[in-house]
Amino acid sequence: MNLLISNNLKTIETVKNKEPCDVALSLESALIKAKHKKYDVIINDGFDDSGIFDNAISVKDYLKNITIDDKKIKVFRQEIISVWSVKGGVGKTTTVKRLMEMFDKNIKILVIDFNFQDGGSDLSFLLDLPVIPHIGVYLKERTKESFFKNLIEYSPNISIIQAPPKLSFIKDIKPEDVENIIRFARTAFDVIIFDLPNKIDEIINTVLENSTRKIIVSSGLVSEARRIKELDEDFLVVINSPNRQWKLYYKDFNCITIKELEKILER
Repeated sequence: MNLLISNNLKTIETVKNKEPCDVALSLESALIKAKHKKYDVIINDGFDDSGIFDNAISVKDYLKNITIDDKKIKVFRQEIISVWSVKGGVGKTTTVKRLMEMFDKNIKILVIDFNFQDGGSDLSFLLDLPVIPHIGVYLKERTKESFFKNLIEYSPNISIIQAPPKLSFIKDIKPEDVENIIRFARTAFDVIIFDLPNKIDEIINTVLENSTRKIIVSSGLVSEARRIKELDEDFLVVINSPNRQWKLYYKDFNCITIKELEKILER
């Protein structure tokens, strides 16, 4: 759910015609609402909210449309997409690559690789990234300057902060480091995509808590369906399997196939 800050009836009507949202008629009212409810996006109609909301955009940006392959898709602002799985070997990192390359070239994307393991991550090998820089180098200083210095420019609109080649480089990472990384990223990127390992800990939980969209990639096995059912989260399940029998086990989930991945871009 989004929050619109506006006292213009025409603006309120226009935004609500796009999708449902809460409305605050003043900045003070918006602050009160935001204390009691977490909003995906704060839509600002001319109020001075500098330094107040990290996820604020202007009405103009929100209503702007772009065309991709003859389809109108809304510009993404401050989307945080986490891509996760309940087991390895389901094509999660390949899905991250396909997803990040689906966005329009005008949208700035940051991919954050949290698949920490000795020997380097699948994403680093898949994209043929250099060994340095990586997130471990950033953690030595933990500054905004260090964060941007250790990004890898994969393409003109896609940057990556990769996992280090050794676990020892991130042994002291904390949930507040995750929150700072997201805060820094929001100042320069429209979409932030986390490639997450198939486990749950306080670091992964922090990512999920800050995500506007949560995706589980699954091979469609009944064992995965049972594990997903136990999760207390609102996930979109992306099925990466040619076997249609998965529909029997996943009928209670919000699912799409890997071929329908572009639906994630729609709202």
